[in-house]
Amino acid sequence: MITGSAKSNGARLGLVLSGGGARGPFQIGVYERLLREEAFAEGPSVLSGTSAGALNAAMIAAGLSPVEMMEFWYGLADDPPVKASPKMFRSAFTTIARLLGRELLTLPTRFARDLARFGQRAWHYWPPQIGSVSALTLDYFLTSRFDLVSELLDGIDEPFVVETTRLRERLVQVFGGTRVQAKRRLAINAVDLNSRHVVRYVTGPVPAVPASEYVVVPAITVDMLMASASIPILFNPVTVGSHLLWDGGLLVNTPLAPAVALGADQIITVLVTEGRHAPGELKRLGRAIEHTADAFLENAYNVDRMLLLERNRLAHEEGSPYREVKLYEAIRPAYDRVLFSAGSYLNFSRDTLRGMYRAGLRAASDWLAQGPPVDRLEGRRDQPSPQTRVG
Repeated sequence: MITGSAKSNGARLGLVLSGGGARGPFQIGVYERLLREEAFAEGPSVLSGTSAGALNAAMIAAGLSPVEMMEFWYGLADDPPVKASPKMFRSAFTTIARLLGRELLTLPTRFARDLARFGQRAWHYWPPQIGSVSALTLDYFLTSRFDLVSELLDGIDEPFVVETTRLRERLVQVFGGTRVQAKRRLAINAVDLNSRHVVRYVTGPVPAVPASEYVVVPAITVDMLMASASIPILFNPVTVGSHLLWDGGLLVNTPLAPAVALGADQIITVLVTEGRHAPGELKRLGRAIEHTADAFLENAYNVDRMLLLERNRLAHEEGSPYREVKLYEAIRPAYDRVLFSAGSYLNFSRDTLRGMYRAGLRAASDWLAQGPPVDRLEGRRDQPSPQTRVG
């Protein structure tokens, strides 16, 4: 399957797994399908992941089988290890009550002005239709009283919606402790809330790059995994050492650079975003949200991809400090409007997780049938030679 596999010339294979929430089982399906190929039977030597991809990368590095990995994901469906924050809702209701009381007390002095503003906005919703009153109310608050929206947000005493203490306990069970006993080189990526910089935790030396770009650790910890998978606003941030961390997908959703730094000579990237949406106008809010999320994640990958391919180009120049790293075209799901909807990022139902896993099996099979294809700076889809293509 893999040109220049570890079996043939000692080349290190890197597997890079993107973030993607509940779409994570797609990567397990890909991984299982690749393991069936003789050249990939030993798996990757280097793993790099973000968010859901960080969880999967850590489980692979620890030696878990695809079946065991899916048991973890199914456990998220059967017994979700998160709970909504009562403090968040309590402070929200308290703030709403306070603002409402203040507005009622000052209403006599503002009534004429506010009524004029409301009437001015109402003109745009005449004649009234179903939904006009709600739309007008939202319009009024956003255009004329946004100060109330800001005060409400500032009055909420919790920076997240759900807390994840039980998820941490679940991961400790999976890894048999607070550390991942990785059998392969592993990199996990998160974002520091205060510095707004990427924090890359790696389990191996990275002499070819400035040390400030990486934090070399003896082992990846459960807290590092929690931080990498902590979706901003939805989940609580995680403290690791001097860092207050959130989801690495904010800045680096497909961390190719750590895989290179850890010695990978060839890299397979697994994305959970569809390569291309079906043409047509956006007629529903859900589709608009899906396109926005996919565009954000795709752009993050394209930035990392172009940096690596440009680095490969420079590697051929005389005196270059770089070495060429073969990058295969990313494995990604085929277009599926039902399965890969906007809600699928957070849909942890068993049926959705199983569908994602099966989509990964299909996507990997299609990718293997193509050669697999090698990514090039000029955009060509080059195929391995017949001698190195797996039969």
